[in-house]
Amino acid sequence: MEKTLILYPAIAMMLLTLFLYIKSYLESIKALKKGDIKHSFFKAYKGDAPDIVEVSRQTLKNQFELPVFFYFLITIILVFDAVSQLDIIFGWLFVVSRYLHCYIRLSSNHILHRAKLFQLGLIILIVWWIISIYNIL
Repeated sequence: MEKTLILYPAIAMMLLTLFLYIKSYLESIKALKKGDIKHSFFKAYKGDAPDIVEVSRQTLKNQFELPVFFYFLITIILVFDAVSQLDIIFGWLFVVSRYLHCYIRLSSNHILHRAKLFQLGLIILIVWWIISIYNIL
């Protein structure tokens, strides 16, 4: 098996993050043009901002929380040359959970569904970390 296959889920996560950067930027520009937000808001991100701007910003911010453990685990298994088919499956499962989480947050923002997807992604990561550390050590 080609160990670089584990990079595809990481690339998919990177693309999601880039999409969210663009979305957040465009939502901010749109709010500025409509007068819903002032330039001063961006100095310290304090004050009132439309919900769509806050949701976009928070969704982007989330990509630098739980996914950090995902990227770090991929780095570890690559460094130890311990990539398995199971790692690729876990990687894609995590990515799908994050894409769905973002979709829900940016559409209906149904908290219960969003929370379940977050929990699913967290469980996937925890199990994947335990298996990977066991296999490496």
